[in-house]
Amino acid sequence: MTQTAANSHGPAQAFTGLPVGEAGLAEAHALYRGMTVVRAVELEIEKMHRLGRMSGSFHSSLGQEAAAVGVCAALRDGDMVTSTHRGHGHALAKGVPMEGVFAELFGRTSGVSGGRGGSMHLHDRRSGFLGENAIVAGGLPWAAGAAWARRRRGGDDIAVAFIGDGGFAQGVTHETLLLARFWASPCLIVCENNGLAHSMPSDRLFGASGSIARIVEGTGMHARYVDGRDVIAVAETAREMVAQVRAGSPAFLECGVYRVRPHSLSDPDYRYRPKSAGRDWLALNDPIANLRARLDAYTANRVAQIDAEVAAEVEAARTRAEAAERPPATAAKSFVYTSPELQNHA
Repeated sequence: MTQTAANSHGPAQAFTGLPVGEAGLAEAHALYRGMTVVRAVELEIEKMHRLGRMSGSFHSSLGQEAAAVGVCAALRDGDMVTSTHRGHGHALAKGVPMEGVFAELFGRTSGVSGGRGGSMHLHDRRSGFLGENAIVAGGLPWAAGAAWARRRRGGDDIAVAFIGDGGFAQGVTHETLLLARFWASPCLIVCENNGLAHSMPSDRLFGASGSIARIVEGTGMHARYVDGRDVIAVAETAREMVAQVRAGSPAFLECGVYRVRPHSLSDPDYRYRPKSAGRDWLALNDPIANLRARLDAYTANRVAQIDAEVAAEVEAARTRAEAAERPPATAAKSFVYTSPELQNHA
């Protein structure tokens, strides 16, 4: 079972043109900033683990930033997102404060889950981020149900459920797809096909990139494929699909990405793919570098300014988070069952 950089989503493509005009450039800069934030936060998390200042598991989404940022750019504040074990990018793109993410992974009381959830159980209802889920595809029925409930109450908010290609093989995924279509639940399911279900190449299960979307199309649900190396294409496609979902029809988006890092910090991925696979892919296909190169032709100074701003923001957020208080041992039994205390964290 091997995966190489060459067999995932083909060679570098001719990317979608930058949005036109001053407003279009501002949008492109916002997408660039969003991806840079996700990358910088995850690199800082990696560093903290290497230094022994964070513990627990960590699943990096490095290289997949365009999917999270492009899709979430199409959402409103009131829209909801559910995620996977690889969900830091989705959380940050939906507006979860980076200091709250850092504090959660440091196990501090100021973490978005009170220091109790760790890397795979971030949630922040104030941002519309209903949470990650360590159960593969476990967040999909959350999203479909939450979207259906909002619509029943008369609102037009939608929900987005991020899953991976491994999650597409789960029975709950197909049950939710059918129920969402039957109930007209206003949800968008985004499958980030990163080429590997842990160590199993997804093309052995489903076929080449785009095959998952075609399978979903066979159920009668509107489905599309987009190249996740191009954040502008992702954002444009997501806007079109979100408009359709908000009008009352669920939809499915397969986003072709690549898992640059091992499955998790403890995964010996050299056993099933070349050691250089992630590095080789990133050298040609990095969605951040590709957008930076296109923006530099127009506003090189602005791109450099964004890089510096994000680096400073991440450093400050990590420093404040690490300095926060740890939960006392007496708090171990809090929030185990529903209680009035939970209202403070709703």
